[in-house]
Amino acid sequence: MNLALAAAALAGTPNDSHGESISQGVDSKHILVSQAQDWVAEDRQLQKSTIEVAPSDRRLIIPVCNTAFEFNYPFASSQKTLRAVCPSSGWQIFLGISVHQSDNALRYTGNFKAGHQLTGTDVELASLSSAIAGLAGDLRAIEGFSLASAVRAGDLVMQRQLVTPIEGYRLNRAVAAGEIVESSSIDSILIASATLSAGQTVTLEQLDGARAARDLAAGKVLSSYDIKKRHQVLITQSGIPRGHPVTRANIALQDYYGKLPNDSLQNYRSAEQMQAIRNLAAGTMLRLSDLTPIDIIRKGDNVQLSVRAGALEITVTMLALENARLEQRVLLLNPESGEEIQAIATAVGQARGLSTVAR
Repeated sequence: MNLALAAAALAGTPNDSHGESISQGVDSKHILVSQAQDWVAEDRQLQKSTIEVAPSDRRLIIPVCNTAFEFNYPFASSQKTLRAVCPSSGWQIFLGISVHQSDNALRYTGNFKAGHQLTGTDVELASLSSAIAGLAGDLRAIEGFSLASAVRAGDLVMQRQLVTPIEGYRLNRAVAAGEIVESSSIDSILIASATLSAGQTVTLEQLDGARAARDLAAGKVLSSYDIKKRHQVLITQSGIPRGHPVTRANIALQDYYGKLPNDSLQNYRSAEQMQAIRNLAAGTMLRLSDLTPIDIIRKGDNVQLSVRAGALEITVTMLALENARLEQRVLLLNPESGEEIQAIATAVGQARGLSTVAR
């Protein structure tokens, strides 16, 4: 696209003879144009041959500048006008800039499937007479990308076709259903993120100790549907009758393969101070819905009641009139005075006082 050149000499020329001025002016004009092309080419990352610097008045005499010209864009909103200044004399001129270049694009050199990892040999440069929105025009722009969809040889490379690959895992041998997927059986590969949903991707941590959910052939790219992940869950080691507490003696952490219920218990701490609300057979996965907090105080138990009065703390043996769980209120009886005391259950056989209830 040609742009009009606005050139205005803002300072006078040297007082030489007319013939010498013309000769010097021609040489100086060539120097000025060449330096302007070099500056614009470097500033805008263009080929020098695509840049035109055309004086508005061909009769204009450019004075000799003893140093290289300095350049800048005088208008912040436009790169169509360039200001050239001779530092040694202060002489300056405004130049118009035209850039002539075709739009660069990339096209595929072959037919490629979705998920194909692109390399430099998969595309080649192409020139277009007019711009097309969304094109990838730089060979460096495809490095590290995969295809989101299949393409054919000659198709232009569009930005929407390029996706960042993610790390995936492919079997290098067949694995039977139920067999553990060992690390030696998988190879790390890069796959297009568009070919797997977020729920299908697997990590090395998830593959560690996992079993095949079905017979898997060599070359299979693994997804979460192909494996049963290994989990550690609490399993009953013996039957636990309803109302009986869960203890380290009747449960243990064991491997479990597959999808876990949301309320499964996966550490001993989660089962502390709990009791069964139904009969649990040996080998049952322990779930929160099977348990309820244990009564740490039972009706008829002797309870050590702690009552604080200022800095003084008194402990009295009381009789529980009802069951209570941890941090629940419990009604206690003083056998000697007959008083009933409201307290909070704090541990097995222990409580802290709240208030006195008149009989």
